[in-house]
Amino acid sequence: MVPVVFSRCRETVSSPVPAPSFHYGGRREARAPRRPRTASRTSGLGRAESELFRPAPRPRPRWRPCPEACAAGTASCQHDCVGICLGSGATVIPAGPRGFGLFSSDKVGYVGFRFASYIDDYMVLQREPAGAVIWGYGTPRATVTVTLCRDQEPIMKKGTRVKADSNTWTVVLDPMKPGGPYEVMAQQTLGRINFTLRVHDVLFGDVWLCSGQSNMKMTVSQVFNATGELSNTAAYQSVRILSVSSTQAQQELEDLAKVDLRWSKPTSKNLGHGNFTYMSAVCWLFGRFLYDTLRYPVGLLSSSWSGTPIEAWSSRRSLEACGVPRSGSMPSDLKIGPSAHSVLWNAMIHPLRNMTLKGVIWYQGESNVNFNRDLYNCTFPLLIDDWRQTFHDGSQGQTERLFPFGFVQLSSYLSGEALHDGLPQIRWHQTADFGYVPNQRMPNTFMAAAVDLCDRNSPFGSIHPRDKQTVAYRLHLGARALAYGEKLIFQGPLPQKIELLADTGLLNLTYSQPIEVQRRDDKIFEVSCCSDHQCTWLPAPMDTFSTQTLALNITSCHDTPAALRYAWTPWPCEYKQCPLYHLTSTLPAPPFIAPITNPSPGYHSRTAK
Repeated sequence: MVPVVFSRCRETVSSPVPAPSFHYGGRREARAPRRPRTASRTSGLGRAESELFRPAPRPRPRWRPCPEACAAGTASCQHDCVGICLGSGATVIPAGPRGFGLFSSDKVGYVGFRFASYIDDYMVLQREPAGAVIWGYGTPRATVTVTLCRDQEPIMKKGTRVKADSNTWTVVLDPMKPGGPYEVMAQQTLGRINFTLRVHDVLFGDVWLCSGQSNMKMTVSQVFNATGELSNTAAYQSVRILSVSSTQAQQELEDLAKVDLRWSKPTSKNLGHGNFTYMSAVCWLFGRFLYDTLRYPVGLLSSSWSGTPIEAWSSRRSLEACGVPRSGSMPSDLKIGPSAHSVLWNAMIHPLRNMTLKGVIWYQGESNVNFNRDLYNCTFPLLIDDWRQTFHDGSQGQTERLFPFGFVQLSSYLSGEALHDGLPQIRWHQTADFGYVPNQRMPNTFMAAAVDLCDRNSPFGSIHPRDKQTVAYRLHLGARALAYGEKLIFQGPLPQKIELLADTGLLNLTYSQPIEVQRRDDKIFEVSCCSDHQCTWLPAPMDTFSTQTLALNITSCHDTPAALRYAWTPWPCEYKQCPLYHLTSTLPAPPFIAPITNPSPGYHSRTAK
């Protein structure tokens, strides 16, 4: 039999030599029995085994393979050597930070043992009522036992086998109450050989995935009051963060290719690591607001890439369902990140599908203002539905099928940075053309309107407003209402009834919520005035108002008033100065467009084009 040798530092296992398992300081350990110190015969490496196994301080790793061990068929290796060998024809590779790995050039396959890339120290696992999924890679036919420990005492064990077709193993933990810290230990057994992996300081809480393009990618160092925000981390050590590397792939990946920031406790360094790098400010601030309410651990995963359209984040099946053309590309002046179909879904979302999630927040759409804009009312709802199904299936049903999905309705651009009608249309399409969420096509979703959070002087361009605190606050209101069942207002007022009072030249709006008219505006409302199949949008100045009604003057329309729209421009108002807000929540009225369905006799209603 050709011996298999696994070596890491002073940890060595050889087959067929029996090797009992043991625990050695790190997160994974297995070694052959140590010879007595008096033994001094020379090994196949040309050194005395007593010298090889003499305790020594661990230097900074200098990874070197151990081909001599393979050639000699022995189980010994220098303490700073990390190698994995499989006789002749094998490829020797370094061991990863969470386990051992091997690929064979003669297509024997991967026979390593490790956790998935995002299972690591300081992680947060989803709390009850769902069960957290722990998975990784192993040797085919081996058994894997996962043990959850607290204060070195085992409190749960789950066993499984490594699948021969995928070399993966998966267990689902029993639902756990929020809290911690815990240790997760995984032990692989194949014959009489054991390997043990460990991750420590694991918490149970709610896990949220944050994704999108540059406004989600912006870091805390780029927002208003950055210095104060970066120093405010001591009270939030139970809010843990992870950032996925910007990678793309042509096929769906099983696991992440790379992680920029492994699971970590928040610090000023990892929250403010340059511009558009590492951890998302919106994601962090959202999680911080949630923690202030929940008072138990929150896990945040940031997976975003600047300048990317929704097509890159969508699976091929969802794009095909919307009839998105395979040809075509983004305008060159807008293209910053990848735009090819599904390349970010494949590399940055699909590999996370086995994770049990509480929900997702999303900030994207700017790259679709001039790219497949008219399909966004299909591509976005289908992205949500497809992500939900994928995470539900990947987590073996632990992630809710209709998990909460929140998004940011886009803020403002300065004139000239977007087509005049393009940005308002994307805002509308973000709601599947309803103007509000949740709705029939987008159940269990919530929205943070950002139409009033413009930033004329942003050093990153007006497309990147710096007030991410208000964005995150509005998102967390939606999460509290939809995900946690609190009865609170999380969206600004919309009219539930539009009446044409022909004799007075007024259009009367009745709102379902109490409104605050912060200021009168003569241009933010527009009426579509139609004659002979030609329609023109004309200003409809604000007139009288009460707690839940608002009258608009439409005397400028001498023909048929067919439709009404609000805030239908790239820049509807200055910072927090839109005319309409909810009376007590300071939430702005979102943009809308609606037909006028009750004109006076003789009117022939047409919707403006």
